[in-house]
Amino acid sequence: MTRQRGGVGKPLLVILAVFVAILIASWSFVASLKQGLPSVEELENINPALATKILDRNGVLIKELYTQRRSYVPLNEMPPVVIQAFLATEDHKFYEHWGMRPLALATAVAKAVLTFDLHPRGASTITQQLAKNLYFDPQRKVTRKLRELLTAIEIERYYSKDEILEMYLTQTYFGAGAYGVGAAAATYFSKSVSELTVNEAATLAAIPKSPTRYNPLQNPQNTLVRRNLVFGRMEDVGFITKAERDSLIDTPLPLHPSSDRTQEGVAPYFTENVRQELNLLGKRHDFDPYQDGLTVYTTLDARLQECAENAVAKVLPELQDKVNEIHKITNVKLRLKEMYPDSNTAAIRRLAGNKHIADSIATAELPVQIAFIALDPATGHILAMIGGRNFEMSKFNRATQAVRQPGSCFKPFVYASAIDKGMPISEKVANEEIVVTLDNGDLWAPKNFSDEYGGVVDLRQALSKSLNVVSVRLIREHTTPRDVATLAKGCGITTKLDPYDALALGASGVIPLDIVGAYQVFQTLGVWSKPIAVTGLDDQFGQTIEQFRNERKVVMSEETAFLVQSLMRSVSDHGTAASLRSKYNFQIPTAGKTGTTNDNTDAWFVGFTPHLLAGVWVGLDDPSKSLGRGQEGGKAALPIWAEFMLAAYEVMDYPTSEFRIPKGITTADICIESGQLATSGCNDIRTEYFAAKSELPEPCTLHGAFRTPRGRKQSLF
Repeated sequence: MTRQRGGVGKPLLVILAVFVAILIASWSFVASLKQGLPSVEELENINPALATKILDRNGVLIKELYTQRRSYVPLNEMPPVVIQAFLATEDHKFYEHWGMRPLALATAVAKAVLTFDLHPRGASTITQQLAKNLYFDPQRKVTRKLRELLTAIEIERYYSKDEILEMYLTQTYFGAGAYGVGAAAATYFSKSVSELTVNEAATLAAIPKSPTRYNPLQNPQNTLVRRNLVFGRMEDVGFITKAERDSLIDTPLPLHPSSDRTQEGVAPYFTENVRQELNLLGKRHDFDPYQDGLTVYTTLDARLQECAENAVAKVLPELQDKVNEIHKITNVKLRLKEMYPDSNTAAIRRLAGNKHIADSIATAELPVQIAFIALDPATGHILAMIGGRNFEMSKFNRATQAVRQPGSCFKPFVYASAIDKGMPISEKVANEEIVVTLDNGDLWAPKNFSDEYGGVVDLRQALSKSLNVVSVRLIREHTTPRDVATLAKGCGITTKLDPYDALALGASGVIPLDIVGAYQVFQTLGVWSKPIAVTGLDDQFGQTIEQFRNERKVVMSEETAFLVQSLMRSVSDHGTAASLRSKYNFQIPTAGKTGTTNDNTDAWFVGFTPHLLAGVWVGLDDPSKSLGRGQEGGKAALPIWAEFMLAAYEVMDYPTSEFRIPKGITTADICIESGQLATSGCNDIRTEYFAAKSELPEPCTLHGAFRTPRGRKQSLF
């Protein structure tokens, strides 16, 4: 009996040992599966990478920043057909299980065993797919399935069913770089999720099984077949009727793909500027602009940006042709010789004589570049920006980074400084050549662009004709270079302004955005607002991170600003920018100034209306290269400004209005010849503006002392 009991006990011990070994092995296997699984903290804080949306001032999407192009859409903002299409296709019992479907899983495992397939397919619930999208290698393995299952069970413990479904629809990849139904709806249908129809919802539900194979843009026939399968599943589970299914399967794919502009970005130079600003703000507020799903509100107006781009596209090719013509002899032949070193002179000459070849090489060698900025002068908001002719070829933003000589565009600050010191517009200045002794003993003899001299002119005549010698006399005799520099700095010029006489002719370099922004003071009658691009920043849930208000200050008296503004109106009406009226028929009240530097290396026009301020610079990146003879500001830069403004006024439908005249301004009739108050003996008379606090000129001493004028009167504008 003892031996029998011992014999029975030994098998039991063996069984027990095997059982324990199985338990240990199972525990070890489960422990190994749990290696690298997300922690409880990670499961409680599932934050997928979301794209940051950059919007224009009207809410138009102009750019997205992302590592994965994904947008967050709350489940309650998705139409029922979207939810139904995905539930029917992926997991129609989603709201009934606890992360897995045991029977479906067992069937899949049995099938894998019977077919010796170590890569089981199917049987995944939406929760398991979410687990896979969040954490795991997409390769199909038994161990991966088990790890998904363990994670899915944990996810179900921490989240509600609606939260899980919302995360799944946000995480899933839909091909074409789109993650989540929000990005997919925009990519394939140019719609928001809330606008999707049952046809569109079923098309999206067809994609995740294989985003490449069922990409409707690349493989529409495959997508059509699977979309119809989705309709069948929706009928099977009762989401649509058989009649609805029968009518839907005969419809074409409802594709309306978005343009690539939001991939490259509307206004790429502007949005790159915004991206750099977000990088700095991210450090301050601890966010990642590429993953945190921010909404960035900007000042840009996509309509005005399009006007600017169209104007540049219309004018720049003609200007490039002129530059190519000028530089082709010295540049094209040398470049061709470098490209074809074994070719003889005759062959090079023949190639250079081919206009297409010559133009393409010259353009590549010496591309004419552009800086364009449009501002709302009342707020400093940047409405449009172009920083070069091609963002892909050159990321350098000439609107915000280039430092170029402004030439005569700087003269309004010289005039403003002189007027602010009490000089009336009517005062006469000698239009005679002047020789200046520089600090180093050298002599400098500035020249008028027209090379015409003689007599005396008042400030209105001098600025409208852009007389250089008058500007130099003003900075020497009626103000100082240092005072002019201080005034311009107060108006937002950030670059170094050398306080020498040559400053009167714009010899110190400026950033285009700075000088366009500085012209605000003449439009707003003395108020400068720092140009800004971003007005607000929200997190992915719509909570405000920060609102931005620009620096704003009074930098000039209303009277001085208005008087300079009136001088710049004469530039546009009768002076160097008069082609605005005669050639382009732009009849809106306009004040502006052309600018050209030595040898026509820089051409400018900055001007404003009662509603809009814009500035244009054109030139070559190499400041030693000329745009060519005759390509001054009025002919090279002004046409872009004119084309932009004509389009802008048509698109924006601005009301008809005039510039405001401040209370501190009075008018009086003056004799144009003497600059004094007009009398009955004066022949040419003009009504001129004066600051009310200043003394009026004496009655004309050339034509008699009577106050009542009877001569021919000239209009100011």
